[in-house]
Amino acid sequence: MKRCAFLLLLSILLIFTFPAAAAHGQRQEIKYQAELNYPPYKYIQNGYLTGFDVDLISMIFDKQGYLVHYSTGDWGDVYERLIDGEIDTAGLMVVTDERKQKALFSVPVFKSKISVYARQSFKEEVTLNTLGLYKIAVGKNQYTEAMLRDKANIKQYITYPTIPAALDALKKGEVDLLFENQGVVDYLIVDQGLTGTIVHKLSDLYPVNVAIGVSKSKPDLVPYLNSRLERLQESGAFEELYQQYFFSHSDSYRNKIFTQVVAGVIIALCLLVFGAFLLKMYINRLRRVIHAEQQFFEDVIENTGMMIWAVHSDKKIVRFNYYAERLTGLCEREMLGVSIEDLGGLEGSVATLRDLLLRAVELEYVSDVELKLPEGDPEGRYFTIRTTLIKGLDRQAEDIFVLVGLDIDIRKQNELKLQLSYEELESTYEELAATEEELQDQFDKLRISERRFRLASEGSGAYMWELDWESGYYRLSDRWFEVMGYTEEEINSYEGGVLSIIHPEEQASSNKARQEHLAGLTPIYETEYRMRTKAGNYIWFEVRGKAIVDPRDKILLFLGSLIDISNRKQVELKLNNSYQELEATYEQLTATQQELMGQYELLLENQKNMHRLAYIDSLSDLPNRASLLEAMEKYFRKPGGSAALLFVDTDNFKYINDTLGHKFGDVLIRKASERLQSLVGEGGMLSRLGGDEFVIFLKDIQDKDAIFELAEQIMQAFKRSFLIGESKLYVTVSIGISFYPEDGGTTEEMLKNADVAMYRAKEEGKGRYAVYDKSMHKAFNERMNIEKHLRSAMKNNEFELHYQPQVDIRTGLISGFEALIRWNSPVLGFVSPLDFIKVAEDSRLIIYIGEWVLREACRFTKDVHDRVGIPYKISVNISVIQMLQDDFIDVVLNTLQETGLQPECLELEITESIFMESFESMVTKLEYLKSCGILIALDDFGTGYSSLSYLQQLPISTLKIDKAFIDSLSDSTYSQSFVQIIVQLGHKMGLEVVAEGIEEEAQLAFLKDSGCDKVQGYLISRPVPGRGVGKLLEVERYF
Repeated sequence: MKRCAFLLLLSILLIFTFPAAAAHGQRQEIKYQAELNYPPYKYIQNGYLTGFDVDLISMIFDKQGYLVHYSTGDWGDVYERLIDGEIDTAGLMVVTDERKQKALFSVPVFKSKISVYARQSFKEEVTLNTLGLYKIAVGKNQYTEAMLRDKANIKQYITYPTIPAALDALKKGEVDLLFENQGVVDYLIVDQGLTGTIVHKLSDLYPVNVAIGVSKSKPDLVPYLNSRLERLQESGAFEELYQQYFFSHSDSYRNKIFTQVVAGVIIALCLLVFGAFLLKMYINRLRRVIHAEQQFFEDVIENTGMMIWAVHSDKKIVRFNYYAERLTGLCEREMLGVSIEDLGGLEGSVATLRDLLLRAVELEYVSDVELKLPEGDPEGRYFTIRTTLIKGLDRQAEDIFVLVGLDIDIRKQNELKLQLSYEELESTYEELAATEEELQDQFDKLRISERRFRLASEGSGAYMWELDWESGYYRLSDRWFEVMGYTEEEINSYEGGVLSIIHPEEQASSNKARQEHLAGLTPIYETEYRMRTKAGNYIWFEVRGKAIVDPRDKILLFLGSLIDISNRKQVELKLNNSYQELEATYEQLTATQQELMGQYELLLENQKNMHRLAYIDSLSDLPNRASLLEAMEKYFRKPGGSAALLFVDTDNFKYINDTLGHKFGDVLIRKASERLQSLVGEGGMLSRLGGDEFVIFLKDIQDKDAIFELAEQIMQAFKRSFLIGESKLYVTVSIGISFYPEDGGTTEEMLKNADVAMYRAKEEGKGRYAVYDKSMHKAFNERMNIEKHLRSAMKNNEFELHYQPQVDIRTGLISGFEALIRWNSPVLGFVSPLDFIKVAEDSRLIIYIGEWVLREACRFTKDVHDRVGIPYKISVNISVIQMLQDDFIDVVLNTLQETGLQPECLELEITESIFMESFESMVTKLEYLKSCGILIALDDFGTGYSSLSYLQQLPISTLKIDKAFIDSLSDSTYSQSFVQIIVQLGHKMGLEVVAEGIEEEAQLAFLKDSGCDKVQGYLISRPVPGRGVGKLLEVERYF
């Protein structure tokens, strides 16, 4: 009988679920028969066929082109009917070679494995080779029976009609072992509370593909099934369904993630290899360039009269060039790697060079030290010595201390000759100073000495210059004029004379040196600058000079020498360019190193991103479901632990998200995550499962009161508003709590039980927490059962409206009615509105039910108006969820237009829960409806969240006093005072006041004395169906 009733209800559901087939064309009928009692794939729950297989078939054939006929039977019958073509599909079944010959199959959906189970008290070691020693149970005609017989080679075993029957036999001790489908038995163990009682002995045996079996008479179904399965897996719907039943990821999901990870690693490796190849090519090219430049520098150094002596910081010699060998007689090959302190037999200037290099290692550098090499040799040459430090290009390269000697022998010879001339000039000056009368004679001698000096200088390559300070007239060597192309008259015709042809870039420095000397700050005028030839070219000169003064410090002459240093400057320029090229090469190497480091850091960042995608929720930046499950499983593997799980779900988030937009909802999720994280702290793990669901995992708990205190803190924190943009939004949370190990030993049990407790919290009024106990499963299943039947109630016309009259307290006449919904289910019987209204709101069915109530109430009231000619008012309760819909105003106005009811005859009753939602947007909607003539009443006033600041913003016309205050009027002075205050407040605000729940004459008398406007309640009449309203209207006066 039960099966007949089930099939009858199923047929009715199908008729109303797929209406008007003719309007959409003829649909193809699919006969689907499921095996009975094969959970979680297919089983009967509360008289309904359900399970993973059933839901998957429903998702595959949800298109209008198919009409599915559901039926059930034993597996043997189902399989025979599939082979004979009496049914089109048997749903999911194991693919074997034998079955491939008799039926068609879709692509594999997942793999099924077999486990061997035993009672916990069964301590013997079990292997595949020892199975034949024990009494083994297996499902009759199941593929596991064939595996046991053919693969395990076991001939003696006991078959049972169903797997639950075989598991029950194992539990009772009728058999030693159970050889069956791992997924089915694991589900039954959790469902029947046998965790720890029935245990695995062998697992993951004989994996085989599971696919959807199709009759050979329907080959066209196979490509359709394959395409639908592919779409469901790509969209994520298949994975969501799989996790709902198996609490883990499917094989296809794991393969997809594995493929993505492998592809990412391969790409990263290819990039790394390609980058290494490019780097190697670049380094080889740099080596060739550097080698060529080094060879060039070697040639320059060896041919420019420069000696080089270099050591490391440990004083060991690393360079001693050929020019240095010629000057010192030492051999570089014998000196390399030898410490300079160990060099013996050094004398004279060579020993001095070693001492200067030792000082450089101690960071005492010198410059412009002049030495003659070899010392005492008439053929020796003068050098200017300088020591410096060359830093290593990187941390591995050692610093090098270098001694550089530049050949200045020619310049030194000229300076010596010039010094002799200076000495003669000074001698002359001393003679002039002896007596002023001998000045002219000494001056003549100076002229003679100057001519000698000029001849000597010109013989040495220097040019003499002389400035008569009185006249400003310049005299220079004849050879200078020949080189520069000027005449003496041309030079003196220029303003500033010789100074006018100095390069503009050296004008300031030469002028400064000249002024400092003339001011007596320097003994010698010495500088370097370029001078422009008449042809427009520039020649570098080293300039030296001295001012000749009389005893009164009056300048008589300013004279000196000019030495052409163009060749030296060219060498210095080449050296400077080479240094700059070295610097550029170093910068390129540094940039290459930084680029490689950047690529390496990018690879590390990609790895972090891949890990983040797998374990971190991108919206909230919190750990996701996979991360939570991994942390829980890791902790549960440790013995002796204690933990708590808090399942946090925001109330009505889905409606806020749908009405205000997903961007608005995303901001709310992030702000809620931050608020929760601030409460959880570092001691717990906060994760987001998806949508508006959060889970807090707390390990090693010592005191359950601390968990309850945390739940209270969370609820208090969510009483504060969320500021999003310019809007304040109030959102409450419901919390379910489960404890480990009392409420479950696995992650699936803990999550499931915390979820059940959370739903209990929602049923008790939301904005609170509930602790799991086993009795909740019954209430949870009842709620799910109500929701399931509620979906078909609208299509089956199971709802009915009852009407309760409202009476004017002054006249005793009926002024209107309140419409109240009633539900008499053919399966559940009469269901109280207190039980199904909350379910309807949570499932959003209230939107469609509310529209039906509004339309039916308006239609009925218009019929009453037409019959009696009196415009009675009809009050209709409106859920805040209905008001959140964008088309709410259109629904109300269209209903009035369709039914013909006048707007002033309709009163919409709202509750104080409006203050916890998007208040501003709802006030705007209510103001518009009121402007159209519709009345607005605030129901259950005084029991919720209202405040005077909010109340004065509402465009209401009526206040309804809650029944709770009316019930206590006879024995509570507080309630009497409160009712009087509400009446006075309403009248002060120009509102009509209605009292609900009047059941006694004394209550009515008190309300009359208090000035209440209208009453309703059992004292007048219970809510009656529409056909009973006529009798109520026949009463002339009720008091």
